[in-house]
Amino acid sequence: MVLVLGPKDVKGLITIKEAVDAMEQGFLDWSKNDWLAELRQRIHSPQGVRLTVHIGAPDSANAIGTLLHTEKIVINEDKRQTYSHRGARVRVIYEGENGGLLSIQVGELEVEELPGVNQNVVIPTSCATAVGTKWLAKKNSKTVGILGSRGQARGQLAAVKAAMPDIEEAFVFSPNEDNRKRYAGSMAQILGMKVTAVDTAREAVEGMDIVLTATNSNVPTFDGDWLSPGAHVCSLVSSNKGLHEAGFISEARREIDNTTLQRADIVVCNSIEQDKLDRTAIVWGAAEEGIISWDKVFDLAQVMRGDAGRTDDNQITFFKQNAFWGVGDQVIGRLLYEKARAQGIGIELDVDPFESTTDSSLEG
Repeated sequence: MVLVLGPKDVKGLITIKEAVDAMEQGFLDWSKNDWLAELRQRIHSPQGVRLTVHIGAPDSANAIGTLLHTEKIVINEDKRQTYSHRGARVRVIYEGENGGLLSIQVGELEVEELPGVNQNVVIPTSCATAVGTKWLAKKNSKTVGILGSRGQARGQLAAVKAAMPDIEEAFVFSPNEDNRKRYAGSMAQILGMKVTAVDTAREAVEGMDIVLTATNSNVPTFDGDWLSPGAHVCSLVSSNKGLHEAGFISEARREIDNTTLQRADIVVCNSIEQDKLDRTAIVWGAAEEGIISWDKVFDLAQVMRGDAGRTDDNQITFFKQNAFWGVGDQVIGRLLYEKARAQGIGIELDVDPFESTTDSSLEG
């Protein structure tokens, strides 16, 4: 029997804290065994549809599988990337020990605290940000500045707060005053802490312990000179080489300036090899142009093993969340499966989770 979960089944089934913890466990598994994760892969149709494949085999969850999703990409006149359509997400989970098919999960994941926040893979993306931030920011961080006020920004702040519960206050800026005020009011209520809408990007950066960018901008969103000593910065926006080579964009996307990268004492991404594969403006492009040196770039596994990381509270750290999180997403998927099974949620598909063979050449 294979458990099939639809969008309504997974909605609110887990909390943001459970999702963050699951993502962290996946990265911890990978830090001990490189073979448990593979690079995210993307391909584009001539009509502008992008297929993304996330792969992972976390040992702790006894799972191996993939998450697939598609988007119809639209590049606006101001070069901002949007989606006119998003295909239903599909997560497939096999048993890690024997390869039997366990579960097929369809639809964007929504966590309990954030109903309606179901933008493009917002929860696993936010959880990966939270894991990197937990491992790189100052342990006594109290303030967060966030640039952006839509779904990704909601997920980012909620996940970081779940990973670092001692955070006391957040400051949000986005160009639309109504959006940032609405964000501040709703997130303050959800997270039970003070969230203030500010009138300039500088007010959301200067003096902050943690700075999160969650925009769809193609240009830097703040001046790196505004960062205070000890700040931790996380950026999401990037573009893979496929977008550029297929002619959808003329130059790689970025929301961080060179000053931020140059001031950072350490630069970390989920996976260095992922960044090299995608040829992002940050980090690959910056290193190739000599803006930063590869010898100060590390991946999250190295940080978790203690081979790299923050060494004092005055250092500026930078985390490029570059979407290598399939291994953690499989832990999330296994958790969804176990919870749904325990609660009697979903549809049992009456199929054998294993293939049978009648090929006599495989016998004896």
